[in-house]
Amino acid sequence: MKHTLVREHSFPEFFFLFIIIIFGVISTFVTFPLTNGDEGYHLSRSYTIFSRNNPISMETDTVRAIELVTISEKLEEQNFDVNSFYKIKLSDVEKDKVGFNLQKDDNSTLGIDVGHMPAAIGSLIGRFIYPSYGVILIFSRLANLVFFAICLFFIIRFSSIGKWSLVMLFSVPFIQKLASPSYDVFSYVVVSAFAVNLLTLAKFNNFKEVSKKQISYTLLTILLILFAKNNYIFILPSLLFLPIFTNRIIESYRKQNRRLHIVFWMIVLIIFCIGIYYLNKIFGLENFVKQFFNSYFNVAIMGRRGRTLFNVVPTILPDMFNLFWILSLFFVMLTEKKYSWNSFFIVGTIIVFFINWFGIYAGFYLMFDKPTRVLDELSGRYLHPFIICFLPFIQLISYKYNLVSSKKAVKFVAITSTLLIMITYLIVCYYRGYVIQTTPTWGTR
Repeated sequence: MKHTLVREHSFPEFFFLFIIIIFGVISTFVTFPLTNGDEGYHLSRSYTIFSRNNPISMETDTVRAIELVTISEKLEEQNFDVNSFYKIKLSDVEKDKVGFNLQKDDNSTLGIDVGHMPAAIGSLIGRFIYPSYGVILIFSRLANLVFFAICLFFIIRFSSIGKWSLVMLFSVPFIQKLASPSYDVFSYVVVSAFAVNLLTLAKFNNFKEVSKKQISYTLLTILLILFAKNNYIFILPSLLFLPIFTNRIIESYRKQNRRLHIVFWMIVLIIFCIGIYYLNKIFGLENFVKQFFNSYFNVAIMGRRGRTLFNVVPTILPDMFNLFWILSLFFVMLTEKKYSWNSFFIVGTIIVFFINWFGIYAGFYLMFDKPTRVLDELSGRYLHPFIICFLPFIQLISYKYNLVSSKKAVKFVAITSTLLIMITYLIVCYYRGYVIQTTPTWGTR
């Protein structure tokens, strides 16, 4: 009986590991070369890390040019030969020596390119096996896949906040990128590790309950966030909403007399007004808010990315798959586990989701010099890792109304929905890339 319970408890992470590896390996071979979203750029960056000679064949402009051919809507007119992509040896790559180059990366908070490291190891292995574009790409994809699968396996394994919920949150939202040389894979792992650890910390009420090991791990996840893509730094303010901080602040506030309460709120109001004044000078808040609503709420004029912002399922699949998966996720999150999360923490995590959304939009808004038109630069994949921010709120609803379902039902829904989306995605991805020869991993509608 004891062994049965242990196996049942461990099944979600082993299912995750198995399905991600199987899906990723198949995806590696059925996804048309260099079509996984800026894949030419990421392949070049990954290769360069362990290159001494920096061969012309693997320079960003060279590989990017090939990528632009492969993602062309009229690929059959571009004379791109898949077999040659895999078979032709690159002479300058074959002669290249092993070196180590820690590159700069403007897309990282600390400006150091650590995110391409797993794929770089794969690129190095690939070039030793057979120095062609195709083989190097395959091994860079596989290396990122293995890194993703193993890291998320252990994150789920040591979590106590709802394993089937995590299986769903860490699979379908990431399937387009998890078998590619992109630094997004590193960012997904890092933000997932931080978020799950954050939820663990949220169960403590004071510092004395937090172990030194937990503190060290928290500091590590914070450091890794600084090496991830810029927008993931927006998850760090969630630390301020942890009960170990808010409980002490509320306790201190309640001890003060009414006069100090009035002074406190006057100071808050003054800071708020000053903040609004400077934000208006920087952004021009009237136009900022107007274009935000036009970009994400005005269906008549919003762009393609605005319309598909909350399509967690890849946009190459019909919308009914996205609706089905979201309903399945809601059921699993709502009925798998109940917990009475701290109210301030719940509000804080939801705020963080919107901080990330507004923050990325603000970056594009300033980048394009405060445009007076719709912005169509923000992709949904920047928001999907933050869906976990809603887990405490949903589990609190379950706690209040005792909505926990049977383990078999939760397991069935999680497995069925995940497998359906993954299998369908692979079929459609292959069909789009190799049969009708259009962009296989994202829609253009």
